[in-house]
Amino acid sequence: MFSTLQKQKEAENLIEEAGRIIEECDHECDLAKERVQKSVTDSDNFRSRLVKKSLKTFYDLLNKIDGIAHGRSAETTKPPYSSQIDTLIKGAQEIEPVEISGVKQGKASALVASFAAAIVTVAVALVTAVIATGTPLDPQKLTSPDTIEKLLAWIGGGAFDYPGASPLLGGVGIVAAAVAAALIVWSILMAKSSSSNLSAARSCHENANNYKREKEFYTEAMKQLNGSILEYEKILETFDIYMDEYIAVTRRILYTEGNDFQNYKESSKEMVKRASQCAEAIIEILDIAIVTPQGTPSEELEKAIERGSALKKALINDTPLPKTVFEGDSSEKEEPSGSDSVTKDLSAEDRPLAIENRSTL
Repeated sequence: MFSTLQKQKEAENLIEEAGRIIEECDHECDLAKERVQKSVTDSDNFRSRLVKKSLKTFYDLLNKIDGIAHGRSAETTKPPYSSQIDTLIKGAQEIEPVEISGVKQGKASALVASFAAAIVTVAVALVTAVIATGTPLDPQKLTSPDTIEKLLAWIGGGAFDYPGASPLLGGVGIVAAAVAAALIVWSILMAKSSSSNLSAARSCHENANNYKREKEFYTEAMKQLNGSILEYEKILETFDIYMDEYIAVTRRILYTEGNDFQNYKESSKEMVKRASQCAEAIIEILDIAIVTPQGTPSEELEKAIERGSALKKALINDTPLPKTVFEGDSSEKEEPSGSDSVTKDLSAEDRPLAIENRSTL
């Protein structure tokens, strides 16, 4: 009986722990999903602003300048970041949930069966006593106190010619037999129920751990992606600020020096070239896939963060734009004849130590 109760308790603990495992990993996954969706949406907003407003405005101004060539337009080919993470979100949502069912106590059915066993035991004892004592099967006779006393005395030792046989002893004996029968039946049924419950609980607990492992893959991927996107978002925010400044400076140059690039002051030429290089690098950094087909952060995103950080540092420190901010070696691009190419990386000799127009930003 102690083993039965122990199994039942173990089954209850396993079911409770399985439910807690599923609840905790679902909560972690939902929290990670909420965070990554927010950060991706914010990055999409910066991307949209840069592409549709800042970069488009800059290239519209650049197209007004004669004698300068550029090989870019303010367009991206990759879909919005928010739609790119659909695979990751759906993957987490499509994991088959684990059904947690409570431990079947089996106590009610066991009690009914035990009570029935006790009644049957008492009935068998009385019927045996009636037959052994030759008591007539007359309802009125059977229910008389004398007959009942006689039957209990037979059960209490009279059947074995026990000198101390008495109705009291018979009553105690028949109650003891009934209780024993009830306990035996209850133990058998509960032992069977507890073994079945323990087996089901162990299986449920294993399924919960498997569910946790699958869910954690997506949860960790979303956490990792969120961290990368937050870093990427700060870079885009810096680009947005500097492109607004470059637009203002380019607009001023067009207004004060006209639209013939060859007639610009050297400082103005350098500024336009730098701004155009920056715009080209930004488009390359924006036009990426942020996740792999499996839903994990992509190598493109990591490279974009690396290039973006280098470009951000160059913008803040007002230093030459490093070639590493471009996907290819832009310094080797062939320039159209009769025009200045703004995709060319400026060498130390070509670039002044300080750009005069930067003081206007």
